Amino acid sequence: MESRAHAIIAGLFTVLLGIGVILAALWFSREDYDRVTYVLESKHSVSGLNPQAAVRLRGVQIGKVQSIDFDDEDPKLILITILVKGGSRITRGTSAQLGAQGITGTSYVMLEDDGKKPEFLPPATDKASRIAVKRSLFDEIANSGQDVLAQVHKVAKQVEMLLSEPNQAQLVGALASVRGMSERIEVLAKAMEPGARNLPALAGDARKTLASADAAMRDLGPALQEAKTALASIDKLAREYTQRADTWDRIAKSAEQMGSASQNAAGAVASDVAPRANMLLEEIARNSRNLDRLLSELNEQPAGLVFGRSPARPGPGEPGYTEPARSK
Repeated sequence: MESRAHAIIAGLFTVLLGIGVILAALWFSREDYDRVTYVLESKHSVSGLNPQAAVRLRGVQIGKVQSIDFDDEDPKLILITILVKGGSRITRGTSAQLGAQGITGTSYVMLEDDGKKPEFLPPATDKASRIAVKRSLFDEIANSGQDVLAQVHKVAKQVEMLLSEPNQAQLVGALASVRGMSERIEVLAKAMEPGARNLPALAGDARKTLASADAAMRDLGPALQEAKTALASIDKLAREYTQRADTWDRIAKSAEQMGSASQNAAGAVASDVAPRANMLLEEIARNSRNLDRLLSELNEQPAGLVFGRSPARPGPGEPGYTEPARSK
């Protein structure tokens, strides 16, 4: 009976131990039943990332990396399979990036959602459902460091060209020129020092002169007002003169027109009356000469008016001509 009881006890212990092992296995593997699979696609290096690395969504750990391998269709792509908690809010706008974990050099996966595509991304392993992996922070720093090194190299070359022997000679000459200029400026400053000492007195005289000029300007105020009034009167006289000049201009034009008319009338009179008047004047002149001769003869021979005109004295070569007696 004892052996049978011991056998039953051993059997029960074995059964209970098996149930405990199964329950422990289920306890340690219970998370795998609540996980879904997503595939990340990376064109960049994933150094430092290992299987079982943490996967975090906006800083909260939601899963682990299951496997890392190359894509069979495109060897340039690296496929990272991750297991995350079911119901994790992964959308079509979610992107992945590798982050450093402490100082060990290991990396983890960071998932970020920019909110541009809020549609839920169902878990799948096909190519259309892959999540793109962006360049890691270390890669960006490395690239930036390379750019910085290139710029530093360029600056070093420029500094080397700047400090070449010809440029150094020019720089030494420029420094010598600056030194000579500074010495000349110092001499000029010493020469100007007496004048600078007299500047306060000159400034006082200038203030007095300005005050006098201000007073003169105030005195000139009434004169300027009178000059303004005189200019206004001159302007008024100028306008009146202009109006009168316009009137005289119109009168002159009228006189010119009348002169033209009188010249035309005079021309007509001259062409018709002048010949007759000339003939009358010639006849009057001829009669005047005849009357003068008659009056001269009557003055010399008044008896001729009764007895008629006496014959004229014979001239030289005519009969009865006698030479006149000469006075002794």
